Amino acid sequence: MLVHYANLRQFMRITMGVLMRSASNVKKSVNVSLSPDILTQARELNLNLSVVLTEALIEKFRENKRDEWLRENQKSIDAINQWVDENGSFSDFQRSF
Repeated sequence: MLVHYANLRQFMRITMGVLMRSASNVKKSVNVSLSPDILTQARELNLNLSVVLTEALIEKFRENKRDEWLRENQKSIDAINQWVDENGSFSDFQRSF
């Protein structure tokens, strides 16, 4: 299951990367409200707020897609886990531990 999760995560990274590369050529101006303290700290660190916000949103999109996938597939995951608990893994005979 961990291998499947790792593959899913890699797939999501590739998908979101392609999506953002194709959308990054076109930018739209938006207004964002921040507390003065946060803005001061960001300026002191020379942070590009546009880049930081974009990266944070991409990560939220990934989390949302991952959570949605897990919700949609929870019954199948539970069924597979139950089957493995009852019957063992196909590779149990090769394990030395």
